[in-house]
Amino acid sequence: MDDKALPFNSEPEMSSFFENFFGTAKKSFEDQKRDNVAIYVDYDNVYWTLMNSYGHDPDDSELTKNLFAQLWEFYGQDHIRTFRSYADYEKVKTSLTSLQRKRVQIRHVYSNDKSGDYRKNASDIEMSIDVIESTYKDSNISCYVIVTADSDMIPVLSRLMYKGKRVELFYLSSAAPKHIDMTRFAHHSVDLLEFLNVEIQQYDVEKYAFDSLMFIEEWHQQFGHKTDRWLGTSWLKVRFQEKFSIPSDVASEVIEYLQSTGSISTENRPTDKGSKPSISITENGRKIITELREVAPTDLT
Repeated sequence: MDDKALPFNSEPEMSSFFENFFGTAKKSFEDQKRDNVAIYVDYDNVYWTLMNSYGHDPDDSELTKNLFAQLWEFYGQDHIRTFRSYADYEKVKTSLTSLQRKRVQIRHVYSNDKSGDYRKNASDIEMSIDVIESTYKDSNISCYVIVTADSDMIPVLSRLMYKGKRVELFYLSSAAPKHIDMTRFAHHSVDLLEFLNVEIQQYDVEKYAFDSLMFIEEWHQQFGHKTDRWLGTSWLKVRFQEKFSIPSDVASEVIEYLQSTGSISTENRPTDKGSKPSISITENGRKIITELREVAPTDLT
């Protein structure tokens, strides 16, 4: 071939042309795939993970930190065909009115009558069924957006890709499974920590030790003689969250720190409802209280 026939002055110029051409073509294809978008949010999973680990409300009043507002902004109201959020809304502390105002379709899924570590999430199952069912009911949906931190959704992501759908995943890198890379099952992946501008704080659990021990001691002074009360770990964790304004996971770490230092112990306490595991301060814990009181007596609360 005569080199003079080519519309390029050099090989780098030709290479740059084709890179731009195929890059533009790829972007055009992606935009076309995003014409009809369906968004499915495993809100039970995302809500508890963000709240427990970072104290971040997915329905934050600040729009740049709000999951639903950010998704509307990212995909545009002209392209979103369905926007569903799955959770046991009797458990999550989110206003249904707030979600409805954001045009979110609420799917209430009963979990069980438990809280904290004893909860059983059924939202992912209900959501998975609806996602697959929609591929048969509405073939016009070209892009599926899955918002979750649960590896149980991987089979659904894989099935959608086999069906020729564009799959976009919004996940939490800190909660993602370590044994498998979830992002391999999506065409595009976004970490919710960055997407929602989540503030990641470092907590020194040791600094909460004294006030925590004082709280436990005061509880025993007030309720220790009552046979219908006991100091359970779950209740104490919630109180620490409220008292120190810390995430649930950090409150658990405070309790674990007190246990590891031998400051508190759990023993069976006789109550009107039978024997119950109850937290109490050990001799070592009382020694720590005495020492800290001597060091900073004016800091007592």
